[in-house]
Amino acid sequence: MSGAAPKPGPLALVAFAIALPLSAFVACAETNDGDTAEDDPSKVIDIPDAGGDASRDAENDAPACDAAGSDCVTDAISCDDAAFCPVPSPLAPTSVLTSVWGWSKSDVLAVGSGGAILRWDGAKWSAVNAPDAKLTFNRVWGSGPNDIWLVAGTDAIYHSTRLTGGAPEWRAEPNISGEPYNAATLFAVWGSGAGDVRIGGARLQLDTREGFVDFNQFVRAGGGDTWEGVAGTGTVRGIWGASATDVWMVVDNSAQSPWEKGMTVHGTGASAETLHWTAVDSQSAVGLDAIWGSGASDVWAVGELGTIRRIGGGDERWRVVASPTTARLRSVWGSGPKDVWAVGQAGTILHYDGASWRAADAAFPVGPKPELYGVWGSGPDDVWIVGDGIVLRSTGNAKGGGS
Repeated sequence: MSGAAPKPGPLALVAFAIALPLSAFVACAETNDGDTAEDDPSKVIDIPDAGGDASRDAENDAPACDAAGSDCVTDAISCDDAAFCPVPSPLAPTSVLTSVWGWSKSDVLAVGSGGAILRWDGAKWSAVNAPDAKLTFNRVWGSGPNDIWLVAGTDAIYHSTRLTGGAPEWRAEPNISGEPYNAATLFAVWGSGAGDVRIGGARLQLDTREGFVDFNQFVRAGGGDTWEGVAGTGTVRGIWGASATDVWMVVDNSAQSPWEKGMTVHGTGASAETLHWTAVDSQSAVGLDAIWGSGASDVWAVGELGTIRRIGGGDERWRVVASPTTARLRSVWGSGPKDVWAVGQAGTILHYDGASWRAADAAFPVGPKPELYGVWGSGPDDVWIVGDGIVLRSTGNAKGGGS
């Protein structure tokens, strides 16, 4: 049936999460120390209300934090002095926004826990129709206003092909497994256009003609309405492609092979449905959470302990890039090869200007800095960041100067 998982029958199984020699995943000195425990971005926690002007004086009820730590704001800075400023929204202070994406300066969507879906119309953020208030939506992506995808799990995928009053009309996709109690969490969605979309996440075991097979990504291509599975055992954390036939993924396959926690795979081929997947040495033994590129010859990956990797045309493995932080980086996006942003743990915001990565400031309120999970922009002068109970927008001020 439409949207169902591949059942016994012809199916190309591409097992890319294979064991490689340990030497292929050598960890650099900068990435093999520290705590690699993973925070759950779907968890709803108490955080400060960042809906107003963060330059206000500390209030009596400001959350307590260690003033000596870099994850605490004791003296708030003004939006006039910061690269990013909080923007009021109807988001509940205890909600978490996990992803942001849009198709113009006046059309942006942000999604997260408690079924949260917010829309920026160029003047303000408003809550829009949510298909399920019980879900945490992990990612939103689209090719345009008439093709928007929202994912939480293989049994919770929503698609919009039209807007009504600026709000998407969501249609639920059938459970990919075809079984009511068999599902897996999805963390990634990307496509090259309306006729090609790819989703990935934790592995989902399905019964096929070849027996029980683990799948961790599914593709809908060629304008069809059926998801085709691609075999793999690791958890897909991020997807980005230069085209439908040139796709990159970051994968945590440590459950199968401990040295493949920071795995990257590259898919190439004649069609989106028949890509050949090759593991590429990331030179990272810690997890990678996100991937983005300005083009086929310029791709970035970021993750735990401030890890930053870059690969270009002709590179046989990922290059180690100096990072100004050891905080976990959860999202990366850019407007071009000399304008790239990465965000993550404890309010960390980094900017790459074509030469080096530097920290950038935000006008956070007094108290613990929020965790940040998503970054996207309509261009170099219009960048959005979302996280724990907060929405930030670039101010146009200097992009450096963070601590």
